[in-house]
Amino acid sequence: MRYFLDRKLIITKGIRNTFYLILENNIPVEFKIEDIEISKQTGSIYKGRVLRYSQAMEAFFVDIGEDKEAFLPKKDICEEVCKNIDKGSSILVQVKRSPVSTKGAKLSCKISLPGKYLVLLPQSKGKVSISSKYENNDERNEIKERIKNLLHKINQENFGLIIRTAAKDAPDEAILEDFKFLIELWNQIQKDYNKKKAPSIIYEEPFKAFAILRDYAGSFSEIISDDVSILKMIKKFVSENFPNANIKMTPYRKRKESLFYEYELDKLINKILSPYAYLKSGSYLVIQETEALVVIDVNSGSCHKQKNLEETAFRINLEAIPEIVRQIRLRDLSGIVVIDFIDMVNQEHKEVIVERLKEEFKKDKRPVKIKGLTQLGLLELSRKKLEESLIKQLSDYCQHCYGRGYIKSQDVVMFELEKTINKLKPFAKMKIAINPKLSRAVDNLLENLKLKELVEIEYNNKMQLDKFEVEKVL
Repeated sequence: MRYFLDRKLIITKGIRNTFYLILENNIPVEFKIEDIEISKQTGSIYKGRVLRYSQAMEAFFVDIGEDKEAFLPKKDICEEVCKNIDKGSSILVQVKRSPVSTKGAKLSCKISLPGKYLVLLPQSKGKVSISSKYENNDERNEIKERIKNLLHKINQENFGLIIRTAAKDAPDEAILEDFKFLIELWNQIQKDYNKKKAPSIIYEEPFKAFAILRDYAGSFSEIISDDVSILKMIKKFVSENFPNANIKMTPYRKRKESLFYEYELDKLINKILSPYAYLKSGSYLVIQETEALVVIDVNSGSCHKQKNLEETAFRINLEAIPEIVRQIRLRDLSGIVVIDFIDMVNQEHKEVIVERLKEEFKKDKRPVKIKGLTQLGLLELSRKKLEESLIKQLSDYCQHCYGRGYIKSQDVVMFELEKTINKLKPFAKMKIAINPKLSRAVDNLLENLKLKELVEIEYNNKMQLDKFEVEKVL
């Protein structure tokens, strides 16, 4: 199935952060944040210093000059490096996943340098792989042989490569130019590594917009930004890397309305932070992110249009698939994702759901592995994790619930307060500090305990709704 997508990139810059919004047919599908004060990004390369080895984790902890210690799994170390690595050793590493929550950046010694058409793997000598987006085996073999022949002609068969989807229609000259650029970049990285002391940064993607353009092979109809300097850098990057791309560069100059509000990014952020996503039929998704995995639940809601349960479930599940994929991309959900579809009995219906989901994920640039439906209607997939989900980037833990999403009920708080009062008996007088929203409940409790005249109440707006303080007044 071929998709016609009018893709636009919206860029709005602030003092510290830059927001990137990707629209496909005017629908938000990806939202990215760049913090100018944080240098470490996925793909950055460092000269690190080994701090210690953890036998339990089978990983080295490495100082790369950032706040948190990064960790380097043993399996991600090249064999020739592994023999010489020790505490205090300098080592060339690349960030494969940005810091997440309390965890430091995940590193690898297996460097990969992405270009327009190729990804250079300097340490994987002679290994040529191909993007999983190529599904036709004949097509995969044809493009693979073509690239191998090109490298043979210029006597450069000692480097590993991943062939990107954009290489399919690219001329040989453009692919060779991309390859030479990556070789020059690798040579420069090696020179900088030998010059600099550990820990220090060797290479980083200068601008998140460049990575976005490269991932989508420059396939945008328009780029709109409220910062002219950003547009100038992008225009130069596009002319050098995608000379045939016809992208309209539009500076945003409306004074009455900022670009942030013009494209309703404020409302979009609120939607991303909500666990609900609604479908036109009245059905909806519930999206919950936990430490271990992401769970997406498909609910029928007010949609009961079909004649029987099986047909209703099938139609709702079908309708939910594009929105599920959009929400995963938009919220940048990754790792293990479990989708709880509405139960279906018909095996053919189940197969259609899995195939449709695979088709929809072709729009996603992140590697995704999809498993089949279980008998309970659960579908498991994994999506490559590069950084924290957008929800975690956009929010802080609630000071009341600490990220749980709930606090003790009023009844439980009053029960605890009652037991605390009884524990402090006998007393002449008592003082209770509590949130004013609980005033009526406290009054009722004290009246029932016949202690209203003996207790002084101090209302404090800063107190959590499920907390209180009790002390005797001597």
